[in-house]
Amino acid sequence: MGSWFSKPKCKYNSGWNKSNACPPGFTVVESCGRWSSSISCRAPTSGFDARAIPSGSGTTMRGSCTGDSRKPGSGGGAVPADPSCPSGYMFTSQQDSPCCSGFASTCLESTATGWASVVTCTETRGDMVFDTHGPYSCEDKHNGVSVNFPAQQWCKDSGSDACWIPYSMQADGKCFPYGEMQWDQSSGYSAKSKSGGSEILLDGLAPSTMSASSAGAPVKIVYNKGNIAGTASGGFACVVIVGAFLRKKQKKKSAGTAGDVELKGGNTV
Repeated sequence: MGSWFSKPKCKYNSGWNKSNACPPGFTVVESCGRWSSSISCRAPTSGFDARAIPSGSGTTMRGSCTGDSRKPGSGGGAVPADPSCPSGYMFTSQQDSPCCSGFASTCLESTATGWASVVTCTETRGDMVFDTHGPYSCEDKHNGVSVNFPAQQWCKDSGSDACWIPYSMQADGKCFPYGEMQWDQSSGYSAKSKSGGSEILLDGLAPSTMSASSAGAPVKIVYNKGNIAGTASGGFACVVIVGAFLRKKQKKKSAGTAGDVELKGGNTV
């Protein structure tokens, strides 16, 4: 009689149990009844690597242009003033960007008439750790893909690809593994899981990929799309699933050539 009222045990898939259903650092959450078993992974809320930044919506702030065509710093040019991050955002990185005349179709370092400081800011409420299904997931995270930590589906063994690995993002936009397991290449769509070894950073979106903007008041450019933290369930989840599926079907993007940074589109100064 007592066994009838005892709490039912969760049923795990073959090769899985409560001790390995989620990555180290995650919490296994069980909610099981007599007719069903619900097992999920809860992400950690503390103890992150010092490099980790919240990977929520990102914003770039562009300051006013100087009147000095020489590159700041090593080029001997005047150093432009840094714009401030808006409320609710934190500073993550800074770089100098060329300003050009209004007649220029593209703005290159060689045709610069001045320089402006571009500051990248990240929402303080973003995700400190998120799931990746391949190296391309780092760039997907820049574009607002929400987190999904299904239990018994993470890459607990090396040499796998139909699984997920937890990662965090650093200030330059690249992603690094949260834990020992990582992807064995920095980009592409044919990576396999790998345990340990030298850290491999996943390629993200460089904060320099933005349009040139007019001088004067800072211009706010949102380069991450979609809501990350606090997203309600429902239709948005479908968009995420479809987006991730299409991304996996894409071919590897061609790498750009070295040289001047070209800022296409937008207004010029």
